[in-house]
Amino acid sequence: MTKRMLFVAVPVAFLLCLLPFSLRLFQAPADIAFLGDSLTHGWFYPKVNLGIYGNTTAQMESRFPAEIEGHHYRSVIILGGTNDTLLKVDQSVTIRNLQDLAQIAEQAGAQPFLCEIPPIFHSFNPDDHNDYSGAVAQLNVRIAQLASRHRWKLIDYYHPLLGRPWLSSDGVHMTRPGYAVIEWTFLREGPSS
Repeated sequence: MTKRMLFVAVPVAFLLCLLPFSLRLFQAPADIAFLGDSLTHGWFYPKVNLGIYGNTTAQMESRFPAEIEGHHYRSVIILGGTNDTLLKVDQSVTIRNLQDLAQIAEQAGAQPFLCEIPPIFHSFNPDDHNDYSGAVAQLNVRIAQLASRHRWKLIDYYHPLLGRPWLSSDGVHMTRPGYAVIEWTFLREGPSS
């Protein structure tokens, strides 16, 4: 290796080593809470990460009041419905739960943001051969209508990932590039700093 190549390679290698640490420093403000399931839980960006693996919207609703009380969050990002869809929960129940969650956030003085759920390309269960695409699209229409009806903000995590199964690690959860896409979407559509 020539001295010139070494002069370029060493700083690049150093920067690449620092990249994982710098990404961990770049997080949402502590006055924004992210409520959800494993999609939220696996995302490093939220400083206040209230995501729990496997949660349905009903489970999110049962734990949410205790998690928000007294914290004075400015905004709450509500991403729920993926597990409801996988478990075939009636969408009217899911929408009612999302509405309740947003109202709980408002009562606590936080601005709710509802989120369209990302595509489910296939269930992470290899024995499940159901096609969830229609149910996901229909639920997202209903989430958008709910947000519009109450004048709540909406973040669309669906369309940026639609038709891009390589951004999913198992058909449901995102890869790191998939999370980069939803983070970019959040920065464009979420609460301003």
